[in-house]
Amino acid sequence: KVFAKKRNLEDIDLYVIINDAELLFSKANAQKSNTAMVKIFYKVMESYEKTALIDSCTRTINFSKEPSSKTYAIKLKLKPQELKKFVVQTTVTDLLRGKMSIHFTEIDKTDPFSEDNYMVTQVKTMQPLAEHYIKKGDAVRIDYLCTSKYPALMSGDKSHELTIPLSPYSSDPAVEDTTLFYNTTEKNASYILRGDTAQLYASTADTNYKRNFVLPCFDGDFPNIDTPEEMMLPLAYLATPEEFANMRQSSAKKLAVDDFWYSCTRDIRKAKELIKVYYTRAIISNILFTDYRKGMLTDRGMIYIILGPPRILAITSTSEVWTYRDSKSGQNVRFVFRRTRTKLSGEKYVLRRSTEFKTTWDHATQTWRKGNIFTF
Repeated sequence: KVFAKKRNLEDIDLYVIINDAELLFSKANAQKSNTAMVKIFYKVMESYEKTALIDSCTRTINFSKEPSSKTYAIKLKLKPQELKKFVVQTTVTDLLRGKMSIHFTEIDKTDPFSEDNYMVTQVKTMQPLAEHYIKKGDAVRIDYLCTSKYPALMSGDKSHELTIPLSPYSSDPAVEDTTLFYNTTEKNASYILRGDTAQLYASTADTNYKRNFVLPCFDGDFPNIDTPEEMMLPLAYLATPEEFANMRQSSAKKLAVDDFWYSCTRDIRKAKELIKVYYTRAIISNILFTDYRKGMLTDRGMIYIILGPPRILAITSTSEVWTYRDSKSGQNVRFVFRRTRTKLSGEKYVLRRSTEFKTTWDHATQTWRKGNIFTF
């Protein structure tokens, strides 16, 4: 996980969060100690489209293996930039494993209300919060970094969790978010938030309440999916509206979920295989795509669960473009997710729906319904 935080409008820190469970450790070194090596390289560029190098930095770090899993937060101070808006591309490489991950972070020094003006620290560990959410029972410290204004804290209901994304080929208008915020209280620039209730929490220094920093609090073992109610939600992508309504109204939801999967295969072993892959994709969606909603209930989550990861992912200043390639026909299927700002989230990715997707989507969902894992 990589993110930036503004200490003020000029001083910006880049955070790289690494869990040692993701690293390869080896004793093949002079000290014979169990060590991992990570190289962090960042480069500053004007935008996703204008990628000429403006500034860069490389840092190599050794990690010693701890008795228990540990998460490290590496802070790199970005050099002052004349640009008011720019993009930082960060490449994190596990040198022993030979694998890398690439992350993009946008900086807007003119925006005093964006997410990077808020530093969220876990009270228990005093480590920066890497996720975009907290879990029920968590306590975090929130520091508003940018201006001398005091933020207001608001609580919100969970109505956003009741909305299922429309199908990729739907022509219906998008459903507007209806979350109601209440219990607005002024806070100091630093305060402790305790997630006693699973709901949305929003902090804002915008007196018009149009720009909020939203931190959802989820029940259970999120991002894992471990209750029948949670297992039921992504089935909306496969079930008919009538089937899904009957499952939600059922008093025996675990049995309803099991019956659905068994009806797809008539074979318990094969049903277990489908369940494993389907809900693994849903969990990955929760990890990658959660904003103010669970990732599996977002447009990107819906596509990822049904179709799997894209062959090509392209990022622009205004969108994400996912490209799949049908190996049989040789045709590309391209999904465009537009970046939009909402009151509930700094940014949200909305699928550009089209009737052109109907054939692909129907084929994919029917493949699942016939007891087979769909992949391009």
